[in-house]
Amino acid sequence: LFVVYDSMFAFIGAVAKDTRQAQVVATPFISIFMLFNGFIVSMTDSPECLRWIFAISPNAYAMEAITVVMLSRFEPSDPSEMMELMAMQKQFPDPPDSSRGLAVMFGMIAVLRVG
Repeated sequence: LFVVYDSMFAFIGAVAKDTRQAQVVATPFISIFMLFNGFIVSMTDSPECLRWIFAISPNAYAMEAITVVMLSRFEPSDPSEMMELMAMQKQFPDPPDSSRGLAVMFGMIAVLRVG
């Protein structure tokens, strides 16, 4: 995840005329990737027309992988924790597709580093 953002900021820094323009250009990308990370806005709760953003969001792949690992180790001890576990399993119903996430991230790194 760090290398993806490092590549993106290096690309924006090379394209922008000055630091102010670089900040203005970077802000929409950061905002969209942070908003559509699967935690703030989940794929199941998002409108159908915006679900494609999850496929290109490196934060969504990272958040999904972290959450699924944490859920696999979580052992509820009372009914409220069980409800929380069920809600999280509903939000992340399928196991993460790590190969797709890695392909997206490596693709972004290659395009942004070469571009």
